[in-house]
Amino acid sequence: MAEYDLIKSLSDGGYHKDALKLLAGKSARDFSRPEDKLEFAYRVGRIYDDLGRDNEAVEMYLLAMDLGKGRSEYFAARAALQIGYIYEDDGQTTKAIEYYKKCIAMKDHEYKDSLDQKAKAGIARCSGE
Repeated sequence: MAEYDLIKSLSDGGYHKDALKLLAGKSARDFSRPEDKLEFAYRVGRIYDDLGRDNEAVEMYLLAMDLGKGRSEYFAARAALQIGYIYEDDGQTTKAIEYYKKCIAMKDHEYKDSLDQKAKAGIARCSGE
C-alpha cells in the first residue's frame, strides 16, 4: 500500500503530524495481513509517543502487544519497552518495571537481545541500581 509506505516515511522522518493526518479514520482493521495490523498499531503508538500523547500511545502499544503475541516481529516487545519508558518518565516505576518484564518475557522475536538489554537497564534504573 503506497499510502502506508508514505506514512512510515513521514513518521520515520519526524513528520509526525503529517503522518497522523494521513492516518485519520484508519485502524488496524483496515489491514488484512496480521503483520500489517501489528506494524500499524506499533507505528501509530510511536507517533503518539513522539508527540507526547502518552495515553494514546499506551493504548496503541497495548494493541500492538496483543496483536504481536507469539509473532516473530519485534513490534510487540518494543511496544512493551516503550510503555515502560512512558511509565518510568512519569515516575510510575512499579508499572514501568512490569512492562520492562513483559518485554523480556516475549520470546523468539527480532532484536530480542537488544530489546532485553534495554528493558533490563530500565529495570535497574527503576530499582535504583
